[in-house]
Amino acid sequence: MEHTRFTVRNFSSYTTVVLGLGLVSVGFGTLDLIMIAPKGLDQVAAVGQAEVLISAIYAVFIGVVDVFGSRLAIAEGEGLTWRRLPVLATALLLLLIPCQIIGVALGLGVEPLLRVTGQKAELIPLVGDYVQVRTYAIALVLGYMILSESLKICGLKNLSAVNLLFGFAMNALFNWVFLNTDASRLFDSPAAAVATATLVAQGLMALSGGIVLVRQLRSRPESFARPERQAVLAEFRSMTRTAPGVGLRHFNDYMGTTIPLLFIGTLGVVQLAAATVATKIYTLFCRVPQACFAGSFVFYGYALGDRSSDLTRTVRKMRLYAAVPTAVATAVTVLAAPWLVEAFASPGLDRDLAQSLLFAYLLYIPAYFFEQIFGEMLTVHQRGGLLFVSSTVVTYALTIPLAWYAVFVLDSTFLAVACKGIPTAVLALVFWRALRRRERIDKNPAESEMSLA
Repeated sequence: MEHTRFTVRNFSSYTTVVLGLGLVSVGFGTLDLIMIAPKGLDQVAAVGQAEVLISAIYAVFIGVVDVFGSRLAIAEGEGLTWRRLPVLATALLLLLIPCQIIGVALGLGVEPLLRVTGQKAELIPLVGDYVQVRTYAIALVLGYMILSESLKICGLKNLSAVNLLFGFAMNALFNWVFLNTDASRLFDSPAAAVATATLVAQGLMALSGGIVLVRQLRSRPESFARPERQAVLAEFRSMTRTAPGVGLRHFNDYMGTTIPLLFIGTLGVVQLAAATVATKIYTLFCRVPQACFAGSFVFYGYALGDRSSDLTRTVRKMRLYAAVPTAVATAVTVLAAPWLVEAFASPGLDRDLAQSLLFAYLLYIPAYFFEQIFGEMLTVHQRGGLLFVSSTVVTYALTIPLAWYAVFVLDSTFLAVACKGIPTAVLALVFWRALRRRERIDKNPAESEMSLA
């Protein structure tokens, strides 16, 4: 199939669409804050805090999306989607059952957690409303994410973009309806209303995306095969073993970024404000390499499935295609740093400090690049255990202690950010060695992983 061929055009087209999707996705949270702003500062604060919690919770469940996506990409590369997708989809439906149970449990535990951590009493029920709505329907959210990923993997990335824009418009519409009409009486709080609006939009995107995907796949020459019970159970067991490790790696990454910011907050408002601005700019910058990593993830899966492809050559080209946009984006960010900081600045911001912290983030981009791209390749190989163990050890034995030392001993905001380069480089080395080890033990040259020498 044409979309599985690894060419500059296909890779750049895919990553460009993913970049656009990422930027639009940022708008969902921003839209919620804009729509709820007239309802009061407490509501805005509650939604902002709830989004932080939701990001941490969803990070764990993203492993399900990654595992499903990698297996679908391999099936596309093999040309066996007609046979593999029914098995994968049925196993996924089984896996969503425990995910839903865990989501409900997490939602129920939010308010007690907020009380134990001493959060403001008036915000606790509002944050709880928002988080519970979003977690009680975790199966629906994961379904939407997986269908969106499937559209891109199956050569329908442009339709995936259209679907997201449709969802954004629906989110805005339902935000307005649930906040400003008689429908608002259905909700315990405005926070619950905007959470429900997001959920409805995601449900509509899941429905429309699913219809488009099934119709497009049915137009292919091959007909879907009926999944065998044993194949489904084997796939379910395999997904259950792998997905938690991949998801917890994402959670560890999130904690490794969030906790150092909490440490920086103890140094004062000036330092925290500068770190927040630098982090916002860096997060937007990361959309570029993350789009490249997403492309690498999918095209590596295609190549792994296509037994006739030269995997070593593909990996080398893949690294180059991902490295060039990342390097360009880094250079542009460095040159534009003063203007970027100014664009996000508020009265009283220490602009020089914000700029230096942005540079601290960019210092370890080379290590970040290899850690992420090798991590994506290991995800395709279903190495959830390795990803979980290595990221857990590095995050809690290196990343967080180094940030603590930089803040509370050295009193340095710059080092608190820059020191993350050390654990990132360690992870890159661990992942590289794992891939080299897999190459050495692979006895079939056609399925050889890569040559990183």
